[in-house]
Amino acid sequence: MPAKLDSRSDADASGGGSTSLNWGPATGGGPTGEEISLSLNEVAIALSDALNLVGIEDAGHGKRVAFMATEVGRAAGFSADTLELLFISALLHDCGVSSSRVFRNLTATFDWEGSAEHCLAGHKLLFGFPAFRNTASVVLHHHDRWDSPARSQAEPEIALVANTIFLADRADVLCLALPKGDILMSRGGVRDAIARRSKSYFSPELVEAFLEASVPEAFWLTLEERHLERYIEDAYRTARPEKADFQKLRQLAAIFAQIVDAKSPFTAQHSLGVGRLARFLGGLLGMSPEVCDQLEIAGLLHDLGKLRVPDEILEKPGPLDADELSTMARHSFETYQILRRLGPFRTLSVWASFHHESLTGRGYPFHRRGLQIPFPARALAVADIFQALLQNRPYRRSLSPEAALKLLREMAETGKLDSEIVETVAQNLDACRAAAVGGAAPSAAVGGSPGR
Repeated sequence: MPAKLDSRSDADASGGGSTSLNWGPATGGGPTGEEISLSLNEVAIALSDALNLVGIEDAGHGKRVAFMATEVGRAAGFSADTLELLFISALLHDCGVSSSRVFRNLTATFDWEGSAEHCLAGHKLLFGFPAFRNTASVVLHHHDRWDSPARSQAEPEIALVANTIFLADRADVLCLALPKGDILMSRGGVRDAIARRSKSYFSPELVEAFLEASVPEAFWLTLEERHLERYIEDAYRTARPEKADFQKLRQLAAIFAQIVDAKSPFTAQHSLGVGRLARFLGGLLGMSPEVCDQLEIAGLLHDLGKLRVPDEILEKPGPLDADELSTMARHSFETYQILRRLGPFRTLSVWASFHHESLTGRGYPFHRRGLQIPFPARALAVADIFQALLQNRPYRRSLSPEAALKLLREMAETGKLDSEIVETVAQNLDACRAAAVGGAAPSAAVGGSPGR
């Protein structure tokens, strides 16, 4: 008896609805293999959008910390270069957190014994990307108390930037604990709590700067979502662009992928495997080398929106109920919204977010059908399902390649998947398995089939 599919990653959700092309993403076009201009702020904001999903109902923590830390840095007289490092590092300070359980621990109490774990995880993620090397060091130390011996292990500028983020981070936690209402009525308690921790948790210089920066009502009102977004967008527009080739973009995508894959032991290596398999299938299907590059990146990024899904749903051993299915159905739309703001990834946002669309029009989140689904997106959908079937999930054991192929063919017969792509998997089953789970897959010839 075949294993039951689950919409958590194995198959599209079913449901009716007509297809509309008057809203949502366009399906044509694509980036080229040429170098592209982007800024670190642009990348950091996109990453922050993904990280903010981990808060589920409390989105915006990273951006609030970035705002408060930057204003404290201004009051403390930081240089322009130090402020830029501070802003980017604050946006990414919790990149080591993808579990909603860990996020709740970090925001429920002022101090938490296990906080160093996510600092180490974040440092490991960022350190391999040269442009984020200093940010990685800041992230490593952003929970060091000012009176802790650990602070002395960092360079003075890194230690000061990290402590600024720690102060802003804990100030936001204090704000989260306030009764819902006008924050202006409760700001005194937050200011007093930070002041009491001068010389212990925080640098006296930084505490003084925080008390100065937080006098105006505008400081606290900017923490409200609509005002905060304007502040972040201003920083985005003034960022200095730099050139990035597709190798750098792939490195960035791998950082995103590892954050998502770390959310649950059941999804470990899933995005990396989908990226490899999607690229391999692209070559088998005659896509150009440039399109194969882009398809791999889309595979790495396709599940970004799952950061918003609570751990309890991803790890539920039984079937999902209607409410849980609705929560799960949001994730590909969240992926689209995150990636579309990052210029070089705009077309890839379509391929990535269409991985639960169906040729029948009964997928999600846009209900596209047939030729409205680009061929690379169809390949990515097959790669996503095949890779997931080869992994353990809380609701089933991993399947053999042959059993997984049987389910793919059943989905192709009902019009959910592209039969040509499924048969390409069938003809190269061992190699596709190797690509999906990390073994050595042979290189596919690329080129031909223009216009796919």
